[in-house]
Amino acid sequence: MMHEKSRRLTFTALFAGPLLLVSGLVAVNFAPAARAAPANTAVTTYRNDNSRDGQYSSETILNTSNVNVSDFGKRVSYPVDGQVYAQPLYIPNLTIGGSVHNVVFAATENDTVYAFDADATSAGAPLWKVSLLPSGATAVPFSAVSCGDLQPVIGITSTPVIDPATNTMYVVAYDDEGGKLVYRLHALNILTGQDISPPIVISGSAPGTGVGSSGGTVSFNPATNRQRTSLVLANGKIYVAFSSFCDVGAYHGWILSYSYNGSSFTQVNAYDDTPNGSDGGIWGGDAGLDADTNGNIYFASGNGTFDANTGGPDYGDSVVRLNSSLAVQDYFTPYNQQCLNQGDVDLGSGGPLLIQGANALITAGKEGRAYVVNTTNMGKYTADPNLVCGGTDSTSTTIDKIQQELPPGTFGPLFSVPAFWNGPSGQFVYTTASNGPTRAFSWSGGKLSTTPTSVTSANGGDAVVSSNGTAAGTGIVWNLDSGGTLHAYNASNLATELYNSTQDSSRDSIDGYVKFSSVVVTNGQVIVGTPAHVDVFGLLSTTPPPPPPPNGLQINSGGPAASPFVADEDFAGGSTASVTHAIDTSAVTNPAPQAVYQSNRFGNFSYSEGGLTAGASFTVRLHFAEEFWTTAGARIFNVSINGQQVLTNFDIFATAGAEYKAVVEQFTVAASSTGMITIVFTTVKDNAQVNGIEIIPA
Repeated sequence: MMHEKSRRLTFTALFAGPLLLVSGLVAVNFAPAARAAPANTAVTTYRNDNSRDGQYSSETILNTSNVNVSDFGKRVSYPVDGQVYAQPLYIPNLTIGGSVHNVVFAATENDTVYAFDADATSAGAPLWKVSLLPSGATAVPFSAVSCGDLQPVIGITSTPVIDPATNTMYVVAYDDEGGKLVYRLHALNILTGQDISPPIVISGSAPGTGVGSSGGTVSFNPATNRQRTSLVLANGKIYVAFSSFCDVGAYHGWILSYSYNGSSFTQVNAYDDTPNGSDGGIWGGDAGLDADTNGNIYFASGNGTFDANTGGPDYGDSVVRLNSSLAVQDYFTPYNQQCLNQGDVDLGSGGPLLIQGANALITAGKEGRAYVVNTTNMGKYTADPNLVCGGTDSTSTTIDKIQQELPPGTFGPLFSVPAFWNGPSGQFVYTTASNGPTRAFSWSGGKLSTTPTSVTSANGGDAVVSSNGTAAGTGIVWNLDSGGTLHAYNASNLATELYNSTQDSSRDSIDGYVKFSSVVVTNGQVIVGTPAHVDVFGLLSTTPPPPPPPNGLQINSGGPAASPFVADEDFAGGSTASVTHAIDTSAVTNPAPQAVYQSNRFGNFSYSEGGLTAGASFTVRLHFAEEFWTTAGARIFNVSINGQQVLTNFDIFATAGAEYKAVVEQFTVAASSTGMITIVFTTVKDNAQVNGIEIIPA
C-alpha cells in the first residue's frame, strides 16, 4: 500500500448554500424527474465564466464519435413569447413542483423569463414562467428608441447571471410605462421565478461635462442607453453595463454596480467611460465585461471621445481595467484610435477574452486587428506623429506597446467573443468573423499563431468549444451561424465538420438566428435560443436517467460494486486505495460488506448526491476502517454535511480502538432545497478517509 503521507491532493469543495424562499405561482410541467447531473454542469453566466472564454470543459457525454446526424439532433423545442437574445442558463438538480429537474432558463424580449426541463423530449408546459412587466407596461417598441436593429420590441436583451449559492437569478428588464422608458434589476428565486424582493429602478450619475450633462454632472438616460451587455457577478456585486441604440442621441458607456443582501439592492458604484465627451458604448457582441479572480473588471469600448493620454477621463475605443469599485487602473488604446472613431470602426464591437492564468486579454473590433494585451501592463497609448487615416501607417503592428498585435483582417470583423480551448495537443483560440468563418489560432508562450491553424466555411456566429478536459477525441467547436444553422466541428481541425442542423432539416431545423447568439453545451445537451423557441439538442438514443432508488443510495468509496453498495461515484477530488486484510465488523450494527471496508477514498474530497426530495430527512451512515496507521493521532480530519460540520478532529483508529476494525458514524440530515446532500472531507493531519457512504430515507 502506498505510504499515505505522499498522497497530497488539492481540495475541491462543493457546498450547498443558503436559500431565500418566497411563495409564487408555479406552472408545473410533469416531466420525468432527472437523475442528478454533476454539479459542474451548471452554466450560471454568459459563455460559462467571467473570462467569457466559451470553454465547456466538463462535457463527458458528447464527443467527436457520437456527434453526427445519425446519433445527434434536436430533442425538444420549447416555444417562447419573443426573441431570445439572452444566452440560456442551466442549473442541475433543482426541485420544482415536487420533482427534481435539470433546468434551462431563458429570457425574451417580451420581458418574460422561463424555466424548462432540459431532459424532456416533448415540449410540455414550462416548469414556471414569469413576466417582469409592471401592471400596464409593455416591452419597449423599437420606434421609441429610433433604432431598428432589434425589432419589434426590446425587453430582456442581456444574459442574466445566477448565484447558485442562494438560488438567485439577477436579470435586467426594460419596459415602456406610458412613454417613460425604465430599466429594472430583479432578483428572482430560480425555484419559482418570483421576485425575492422588489426590483430596483436603474439610474446613476457621474461627474462630467460631456453630452447630456447638467451642472457638471452626467446622468444615466434609459432612453439612449442600451443594456445589451451580459451581467457579471463578482466581488459580491452585480455589474451592469450599457451602450447605445444605433448611436442615436446623447449616450455614454456606463457601468453600474449593485449589492444585494437578500431583501434589497443598493447601488455601490457608477462609472461613465466618456464623462467629459460622448459615446464609448460598452457592448462587445453582448459580452462586454470580464472579471478576473483578483476583483478587476475589464471592458472594451466603442467609438467615442479619448483623452486619457493627456490626463482626461475619456476612454473611447479602449480596453480598460477597473478595480472592483470601478476606478480605472490601467488601459490600452490603439495608436489609430482617431481613425477608428472617425470611421465608425469600433474597437469594442468584439468582446474581450480573458486568459487569466496567462495574464492576457485577447480582443479585436470591426477592423479585425488582433490585440493580445498583458493585463498587468496594458500598454496605454502610443501616438504616431505620422499617422494618416488610410495611409502607410494605418496597418502597422509595431507602434502599440502591447504583448502582440496582428494585422487588420486577421480575425475578420469581430462582433463576437474569442473562445479558448486547452486541448490534448496544446491551447487554441477560436474567432468567428461577422459574416465570415471561424478560425483557430494556436496559443503558446503568450502569443497567437500569426495565421490560422484551421478554418471553417460557416457564416458568422459566436463559437464555443466543449470537451472532457484535455481528453483526445472530445473537443468540439459549436457555432450557430447567422443563417440559423447549428454546426459542430472537430476542435483539432475545423475543416472537419461533424454535424450541422441542415443535414436532417425535418428533424433539426432552427427557426432563425438571433444576433450575437451563443449556444450552451452541458451535460450532453446543446441549448440554442432562437427568435421564437429554446431548442435542446443531444444524443437521440438517450433518455434521462432514473432518480435515485427509493431505498436510498449506498456507495463503496474507492472501490467497485459490492452489493448492495454501488461502485464509487459522485465524488470530486481525492484518490483511492485498497487492502486485502480482513476487517473486524463486530462492533458495527448492520455493517457493510467486507469489500467496502477494504477500499477507501482519501485526501481532501467531497461527495454530492442529488435527485433527493427537497427538505426530506435522510440517515447518512459513514463507514470507516483504519488500514494504515497503527496508533491514535496519526490521521485526523473533519467532515461536514450540507455546510454543517458533523465530525471535528475525527480519528478512525482512536474511535474504533484498533487497526482493521470498522466503525460507523451516523447522522440525520435534511436534503437541501435543491434536493442535494453534499459531504465534504477535510484533512487536519495526514489524509481524510472514508470507506463507504449510505444515504437512506429516515
